[in-house]
Amino acid sequence: MKTKKIGAVGFKTWSSIILFGLIGQIAWVVENMYFSRFMQNEITREPYATTLMVAFSAIFATLSTLVGGALCDRKGKRKVFICWGYIIWGFTIMMFALVPMKPSEDRFFAMVILVVIMDCVMSIIGSISNDASFNTWVTDVSNTANRAKVDTVLAIMPLVAIGIVFGGFDSMTNENATPDDWKKFFILLGVITSVGGLIGLFIMKDKKGIVPNTENSFVSDFTYSLQPKVIRQNKMLYWCLAGNMVSAVAYQIYVNYLFNIVEGTMGIKNYIIPIGVIMLLSAVISVIASAAMDKFGKKHFYYPTIIAGVIGCIIVWASKFYIGKNDKTLIIILILGGTLIIGVSLVMAGLFTASYRDYIPNGKEGLFQGCRMVMYVLVPMIVGPLVAQFIINMANRGVANEADIVYPMELFIGSAAIMLFCFIPATVVRNNQPQFHDELMKQIDSE
Repeated sequence: MKTKKIGAVGFKTWSSIILFGLIGQIAWVVENMYFSRFMQNEITREPYATTLMVAFSAIFATLSTLVGGALCDRKGKRKVFICWGYIIWGFTIMMFALVPMKPSEDRFFAMVILVVIMDCVMSIIGSISNDASFNTWVTDVSNTANRAKVDTVLAIMPLVAIGIVFGGFDSMTNENATPDDWKKFFILLGVITSVGGLIGLFIMKDKKGIVPNTENSFVSDFTYSLQPKVIRQNKMLYWCLAGNMVSAVAYQIYVNYLFNIVEGTMGIKNYIIPIGVIMLLSAVISVIASAAMDKFGKKHFYYPTIIAGVIGCIIVWASKFYIGKNDKTLIIILILGGTLIIGVSLVMAGLFTASYRDYIPNGKEGLFQGCRMVMYVLVPMIVGPLVAQFIINMANRGVANEADIVYPMELFIGSAAIMLFCFIPATVVRNNQPQFHDELMKQIDSE
């Protein structure tokens, strides 16, 4: 009975986790997917414009998370940064409705710079409120008895957010969209984000007992999680982040091309149903796995999860032998392999993130959000696409016409190869975790 009690999460806490986890991911879907589409469709298709936006956004998001994490600990507050941050975050999305579209040739470069700056502002506010403050709050209100479940639920939220935005608002942004459609899109999604922050003011609470931590200077707090001394003192924490990083690199190799692979390379034109089935099954599997992790211990799940991810990638790659021959078999193989790889990406995120939270020292919850951002977001989003680009270039040697470029199934083999490197951090974490887990459980039980 006691184990259930210490692992229980209250209704209001779950409400805040789901509210801010979901709405935050809805906002990030707009930033990660639709700002690029807006730039390409309404400003310019020149690739340098999208590259500038993605690169600067990632840099400012990482820096802002370092700042936000330091502020959270120095002030001893999370709720104010989260709720008011989400309210302002929504307004930064709505501001895109004011951007002049279809600019003349003499003005389009100025519009590119404007959109890049606005995207950076949106990323700064989002990273402080979501990546830094919300993740710090989640660490506060969870413990080793429930973190696998909490973090896996959070890992599912991007899928739910994509479904909501795609299903409810995508028609406002397609190639036939008018400037008014785009304005409605940004206003509606911005309102959703701001309303989420307003609701949070009434239902969210900071954990009791958090005190401001101003022992060090702000500069020291800003760089804290990246200091060699801190890394040496918290080696296990960084091993957990390393596992998360490798898994995220493997994911980034194929995810940016997933829809083009299914529709173009595999020739499945009506891909909405199989993709929907994959997302649903992946979410269900990850929730079941997270409950099992909290019940039986995370150490039993590292190796099977990595193996399942590798097998899933190989299964999807093998579907290439049925392209153009047997559509039903092709779809079945896609659903089977796709469910494994997407499900594994969710479970791995929950598994390593939950373990990483366990190792964060008390009073330093905010200071360790920046290194998570560097290793889980910045590095994978640079390395993964570079590996993918190498594989694509190798597969398209001799292709002169850009329109003839094919996104090859070998991207999944590349992902499987990278996934194998997860065994290194997984072994280190798995061998050291059981004793530490028992110590944490005793500590929680005595409180």
